Amino acid sequence: MKLVIACLNSKYIHASLSPWCLLAGVREFCKSDIDAVVVESTINADLDKFIAGIPTADIYAFSCYIWNVEQTLYVCRKLKEKYNAKIILGGPEVAYRADDILNKYDYIDFVLSGEGEFNFPKLVDAINSERNLDCVDGLTYRKNNEILSNPEAVYTATPPSPYSQEFFDSLNGRICYIETSRGCPYRCAFCLSGRCGGLRFFDMDTTKQNIILLANSGTKTIKFVDRTFNANYKRANEILLFIKENYGTKIPDGVCFHFEIAGDILHPETLAILSQMPQRSVQLEIGMQSFNEETLKRINRKTDTQKLIKNIKTLLGFNNMHIHIDLIAGLTGEDLLSFKNSFNIGYNLHAHMLQMGFLKLLYGSDMRDHQDKYPCEYSAKPPYEVTSTPWLNANEILQLKNCEDALERLYNSGRFLLTLDYLINEIKIEPFDLFFEFGNEVCGNKLSLSLYTKKLYDFFKDKCNSEILREKIVCDLLCSGCEKHIPDTLKIKDPLYKKVKADLSEKLGNDFAFAIVYSKNKIFAVKPDEPKDLFGRKAGVYLNINQ
Repeated sequence: MKLVIACLNSKYIHASLSPWCLLAGVREFCKSDIDAVVVESTINADLDKFIAGIPTADIYAFSCYIWNVEQTLYVCRKLKEKYNAKIILGGPEVAYRADDILNKYDYIDFVLSGEGEFNFPKLVDAINSERNLDCVDGLTYRKNNEILSNPEAVYTATPPSPYSQEFFDSLNGRICYIETSRGCPYRCAFCLSGRCGGLRFFDMDTTKQNIILLANSGTKTIKFVDRTFNANYKRANEILLFIKENYGTKIPDGVCFHFEIAGDILHPETLAILSQMPQRSVQLEIGMQSFNEETLKRINRKTDTQKLIKNIKTLLGFNNMHIHIDLIAGLTGEDLLSFKNSFNIGYNLHAHMLQMGFLKLLYGSDMRDHQDKYPCEYSAKPPYEVTSTPWLNANEILQLKNCEDALERLYNSGRFLLTLDYLINEIKIEPFDLFFEFGNEVCGNKLSLSLYTKKLYDFFKDKCNSEILREKIVCDLLCSGCEKHIPDTLKIKDPLYKKVKADLSEKLGNDFAFAIVYSKNKIFAVKPDEPKDLFGRKAGVYLNINQ
């Protein structure tokens, strides 16, 4: 029997783990003779071309998420028309609405919930031998025009490794993922991780072997998909120490490990280890969600906000790793003023990225299942993003979207940090108000960097010293390597420029960028060999005019 296991990724750079986990399960547990292959593409690819290249098979299995479910259903319909093969869907986007999927889409034969490494092989064997499907846990299927569902099983074993030679052959340096635990100790109302059974950890020796394998695969980023990496601090410490002790030897220099952590439960020993990690070897993603204590309580989010703030400041003080923090707009009980407060607290921590996300009402989440407790309006199509709540109206949500766009382009891009610091301090504006006001002036329009920069200058020039603002923007663009995008309106024709360039060329070579900073009577120069900081910027230096 021929089996194709497929997944449409959000971007090419991301190497999906789920199809390879299923393939490992088939090879470990299937009792039948199964010829199985994995195929991957992206949601932005030519799907008809992708379909044409998929091998002929008896069974097609797809992993479904909010970002790919619509494209996946299109592919499945076409495959059913072309081959009349059995089609299986699994993944979080279908697992919690299996009946609905089978009712709506007659070309889908099975929906599988639970841990696929263990129950997917049972289904493949049952299809191959035409046996009764009762033995397949977590399966929803049709029988005599009736939709039936089997209960899920609880597993305690470590699943087989997905890291086959075919996986590494397909990787091509893409971001890859590693899983060392399953489940989550928390039950946040907006999340599904706490519904996946109790938290369990995989074999440590296998984890260490996989870290070495992935680190030597050509990838530059390895993401741990553990929902709360530091839930068991002793285990987290052991993994971090293993990376630290092998970095530069068994683990090549330049490989970065990404962890999602709960910032408020960081143990002092973990902090001590993180302080000693090699430069840029670690990225930490810390979900804050909100600083409104009542909101956190209502969404079952347990966070010691004061300890969280203290630990984030400590981590940033190490200056050896990228720190990513995030907020969610649209949570229960949080109005615009409350969100503004959360935003300002988060921004003033000065992490390397402040992600501003919007609540998504996922199938299977408490927020979607109990809308009397969590009232809100949301989009009927994936990703089911909130459109209004009793605390945020539709217009305010739209305004926050524009604010998010400004945050991404001004701060998270790393392009305008000097400008932002100048504006916040000079015109005494709160960070949220700056992004909110300018974001809604631009209204999320997809402008070129040059035009966006011009609008930034035009919007704020009458609120501060326009010459200093011009210089800050120009210096920012030099530091971020965007000097070619300086708008003509921010350039000054000065005969001194050519003389300065000639003088600097003798000292710095030809590959450098500079500007004359008239307010300081200085030159601001960015050297070509200057290393980038954790914001992705080069540090400029001030030189005397005659230097």
